[in-house]
Amino acid sequence: MDNPSGRLIAIGDVHGCIHALDTVIDAIAPTSQDRIVFLGDLVDNGRNSREVLEKIAELQGICEVVLIQGNHEEMMLAARESEEAYRFWDSCGGATTLTSYQFPGKLSDVPAEHWAMLESCVPYYETEDIIFTHANYLPDVPMDRQPKHYLRWTLLDPNEMHPHMSRKPVVVGHTEQKEGEIVDLGFAMCIDTACWRYGWLTAMDCLTGDIWQASRWGVMREPQESSHRERLTQIFASHG
Repeated sequence: MDNPSGRLIAIGDVHGCIHALDTVIDAIAPTSQDRIVFLGDLVDNGRNSREVLEKIAELQGICEVVLIQGNHEEMMLAARESEEAYRFWDSCGGATTLTSYQFPGKLSDVPAEHWAMLESCVPYYETEDIIFTHANYLPDVPMDRQPKHYLRWTLLDPNEMHPHMSRKPVVVGHTEQKEGEIVDLGFAMCIDTACWRYGWLTAMDCLTGDIWQASRWGVMREPQESSHRERLTQIFASHG
């Protein structure tokens, strides 16, 4: 790994679930040596998008934070550009985000620092050993040439997935796992475990394979079985 002095932790789609995020962060107990990669979809659907962004701002003062743009960040940013884009976002969970600021909420209720945070999101994040992006990837295309809609909108179909040309494992969110379980293909993993609906917010240490999961009500899940943790450790270690 290229972060030997600290942990590299991926967090799946938060979707405004502040109680889950608070619980997972408390369990992780990040330090200044750690790097936390949010895989996108911080906002919408859940009731507390404002509080989620405030929590991330707090985290940025504790450790290194990488924010990847999800399709919901894309929609929220685009909502400022036209009435049509605003209505589309509003119908996809944006109304709940604005209500977290004020009822009835308006775009002008979102503070400048939150817009700046959303604008700072990157399309993907790549280390020497691992790739992180929101939704999916084309296996034969370098990451800096991937189509935006693939990175943010395309669902993951395990039967159609192939390793990326870099041979690095890829960690994504976006495709909700209705059973609340991580999809682990060895060369790609999806950790959107449907927190805002019925599942868990998942965080994963990409060095040790440790997993933390919490429900939208802030209840921690019992740790994953050790065999799964050992498999993740082997996957990441083989690229370290």
